[in-house]
Amino acid sequence: MAMSEPRVTQLLAGQSSIARKVFQHVPIQDSWSTHDIHSAAMAANSTAVSSYAVRRALGELKEAGIIREPVGGKFQRDAFSPKAKKEPAMPKVANDTVVSIKKPQVGALDALALLSGEVVSLADEIGNRLRKLAGRIEEVALSVEAEREGNAESLEKLKQLQSILKSIGGA
Repeated sequence: MAMSEPRVTQLLAGQSSIARKVFQHVPIQDSWSTHDIHSAAMAANSTAVSSYAVRRALGELKEAGIIREPVGGKFQRDAFSPKAKKEPAMPKVANDTVVSIKKPQVGALDALALLSGEVVSLADEIGNRLRKLAGRIEEVALSVEAEREGNAESLEKLKQLQSILKSIGGA
């Protein structure tokens, strides 16, 4: 069952920034493996996260119902047809016969409604900026984690090498 574009957009808004970036590389017509999707994202310079992070993002997207897994380990998204946007009506020519000299008085409730609208708009803008910032923080955290894992592996290899060298030197 295909979802509408607004529904997909709404579901994507609740996902991590990595999941939103990964979604852009999940194909519509074919089913791709995690490796293929990760490679496509890397080639497009969309993200520099590990394949583990891409796998996790695909799991999140599947769990949210945004993408599907028709074959084990291969992911695909459904096509949706964007709704046709209504074209704005042509403005009518104003009659010059009526000229208003007085400004309409804005009531207290109207002023409060305008202020409320400004606050909501500002809150939306701040929310969007915070989501973008959180996404950047998440990407850096994943990069740090990947680097830490690499360092742990290197440290283990160094310890093994030291052990071998000690056994050679002691023999």
